Amino acid sequence: MILAVGVAVPVGAQESLATVDSLALAGRADEARTVLDSWWLNERAGSNRRDRQHGLWLRAILTVDPNMAGLDFQRLALEYPGGSYSDEAMLRLGLISAGAGDLPRAAGYFRTLVTDYPRSPRRRQAEEWLSDHLVEVEEAEAAAREAEALAPRSADSATGADAAAAVQKPEADSPSGAETASLRYAVQVGAFESEERARDLLVAVNASGFRARIVRVPESPLVRVRIGAFSDRSGAAELMDQVRRRGHEATIAADVPDEEPVP
Repeated sequence: MILAVGVAVPVGAQESLATVDSLALAGRADEARTVLDSWWLNERAGSNRRDRQHGLWLRAILTVDPNMAGLDFQRLALEYPGGSYSDEAMLRLGLISAGAGDLPRAAGYFRTLVTDYPRSPRRRQAEEWLSDHLVEVEEAEAAAREAEALAPRSADSATGADAAAAVQKPEADSPSGAETASLRYAVQVGAFESEERARDLLVAVNASGFRARIVRVPESPLVRVRIGAFSDRSGAAELMDQVRRRGHEATIAADVPDEEPVP
């Protein structure tokens, strides 16, 4: 194995991740996940940037939930641009979007792969997909533009990011005090047992142009990712539609006054 000069790489971390690789290649996915979970809990904090990328890639490909895998692929592409696994992550994101029927989003990932990773061995595959689906992508993008143009917009409403910002001043990402008496509704994009998973989603949602926050509510162990705070349900519903149009699952929560910010 060739290591960068001057970079100290913990041998234990290398061995753990190499074991995960070997188990995964042998089809022993459950064992691979167990070893990876141990590495994530005990060694990741002290690992170097290369190993953190490797661990994130392994978690993504070993995750059985495509939505969770997609969050890890997004994190690879956003936090480690040009990294060892970023082009492959971009390809997987494109394939996941295509499989979900979101051709414009898939095309965006494939175009980024072609332009930002010209030396990637996956570049040709992305080019072929774009060529094979050219007509369908153009039609889907035109339909999306038309739908956005026809969407009702009030004088003081704009994009989802603007709507969130309008009710979330910098000091009020987690509404508190007197504000909570009137701000009841929010858009919830995820709820997780793992705070790390919630933070992964936070990164992905913010990358889409929104300002999300992480909170808990009483009598629930789940960590929730939310956007905005509204006094009426209609405002939350409008933002929810905008969030969904950008490819995120979303629902309306009605307990903003009970939120407890997660630092």
